[in-house]
Amino acid sequence: MPTQTSQTAPSGNPMVVRSGQIAELVLNAPDRKNALPLAAWLAIPGLLAELALDPAIRVCIVRGAGGKSFCAGADISEFEAIRSTPEAAKRYDDINVAAFKALKALPVPVIAAIEGPCLGGGLGIALACDLRIATRSAFFAIPAARLGLAYPPEALGDLLEAVSPSNAKRLLFSAERLTAEKALDMGLVNEVVDDTELNRHIEALSAALCANAPLSLKAAKQAINRLAQPGSQTDAAADLANAQACVDSADYREGCRAFLEKRAPVFTGV
Repeated sequence: MPTQTSQTAPSGNPMVVRSGQIAELVLNAPDRKNALPLAAWLAIPGLLAELALDPAIRVCIVRGAGGKSFCAGADISEFEAIRSTPEAAKRYDDINVAAFKALKALPVPVIAAIEGPCLGGGLGIALACDLRIATRSAFFAIPAARLGLAYPPEALGDLLEAVSPSNAKRLLFSAERLTAEKALDMGLVNEVVDDTELNRHIEALSAALCANAPLSLKAAKQAINRLAQPGSQTDAAADLANAQACVDSADYREGCRAFLEKRAPVFTGV
């Protein structure tokens, strides 16, 4: 997995780690099961905007620091000070949603590597990723009803992309904790692997995605995101432009040649 740190951060603040074509967004508060303070939520869009400008990156992995927790959600210890009124709660939710939107807008596939707790806002982060791979010991919940909160409406769209409306209601009404296997059955995650296999599985999946044409992956991601949420601001014309860019690309010509020559294509993203 990536070992070259492109940005360091004290505990609590997320960081980006790059290695070759793969980047990791690391949720970096292992002493709190990677529960994120407000400063961390504020930092995520900027980190991802910088990453989006790097043409070398073809896959982004989101994981929690420490190897035991993905993200236990927002840091509730801050709520009394910064989320105590309806107006303050709305500002806080807007900041959360901005982080989710930044993940969805990243033009490369984003994979959530989930182990341990994936709760509340942490589950929101995972749902904003394109793919979710969980260990058997991972568990999931949206505990808003136990806190007297409402889940941000903008984030409900991501939940409804993964599960049926009935199952979304079940999660929100009950605040129950789901095992990884139940989450898989519900559609909340794509795959469940043994705890010891997570890194190896993520490496293999990332390598497979990196071998494919970046422009094709970008076009597919943006079109699917728009079609899954018809009310979004994304214009269908942009999807058509992305498709045309694929046909006009050197990668398209390389893919056709490689198929005829019975060899693996080498894509450059242009």
